[in-house]
Amino acid sequence: MRHGVGIAAAAAALALALTGAAAGAARAAPPPDLSGLWSNGSLTTLERPKDLKALVLTEAEAAAYEAKRRGKPPEIEDDVGGADSEWWELDHGLGRVRGQARTSWIVSPADGKLPFNAAAKAVNTARMAGRKGPTNNPEERGRTDRCLPGTAAGPPMLNGVYNNNYTFVQTREALVIHAEYFSDLRIVRLEPGAKHPPPAVRRWLGDSIGRWEGATLVIETTNFTPLEVDAPPGGDPAADMVVTERLTRLGPTQLHYAFTVRNPARFVMPWQGEMVMQTAAGPMFEYACHEGNYSMTSMLAAARQAEAAAKAAGATAKAAGAASEGTPGPSAR
Repeated sequence: MRHGVGIAAAAAALALALTGAAAGAARAAPPPDLSGLWSNGSLTTLERPKDLKALVLTEAEAAAYEAKRRGKPPEIEDDVGGADSEWWELDHGLGRVRGQARTSWIVSPADGKLPFNAAAKAVNTARMAGRKGPTNNPEERGRTDRCLPGTAAGPPMLNGVYNNNYTFVQTREALVIHAEYFSDLRIVRLEPGAKHPPPAVRRWLGDSIGRWEGATLVIETTNFTPLEVDAPPGGDPAADMVVTERLTRLGPTQLHYAFTVRNPARFVMPWQGEMVMQTAAGPMFEYACHEGNYSMTSMLAAARQAEAAAKAAGATAKAAGAASEGTPGPSAR
């Protein structure tokens, strides 16, 4: 009897040990591989359109919305025929998250709009009013004119009307994110104990550090350049913006992507968004921003020409006025 109890106890101990070993093996399993070619192309964009109020549409509402827009170029302010001559990705419908047709990637605030503070709103209004100027120096033009958008590789990673592909390459030490749009490249460091550099060190696209929480890769990015933080006049040009991203594989063809942006220089509150990225057939294409290479020179040269013409017209008008009053004009002196 005692032998039977001893054998049972030994068996129980062995089973417990095997269970513990199995649990340890499960804990030591490698993280999911996020490598692949992904796309976030969609009719859904970061902010909700003015004509839509709810975050989620019924399938009937989504079908009606998509039928009016699928296959048509976006409505843009365009003076040079770009809406007709550009190549657009027109075959997308609305993005779906957990099976729901979404009207914006932003889920908080509830209105689907960026929560700009008063200073940022004033700056945005002034920029819209002055989109055709000033043209004294390249630095005065917008980031897109200068081929410095930084909106594709992020963070956060956002979609547009074309070039919505991403290549992810994952190793034990890093996740490399290569965005097709503007060919931005971001490296997320995955080494344990990684730390951000001192606040005085600023990097384009920020400094990204990732850590695994189960099957989710959590990425924290900060140390952005002042141009990316986009602080209003009078604000701290080196104010810290912090972006937290969460990437989770949903299966072979889908990747859930959630993000939170904290930037007190521009927003009254942190804002959050989420989307589902899909695998893409590819290939990735080279994106070359020739607008900044050629058009910048043309814009500045045209501005100088317009100034010279205005100056000449002013001189002519002054001379004509002087002649009509019977006084010698500048050319007669």
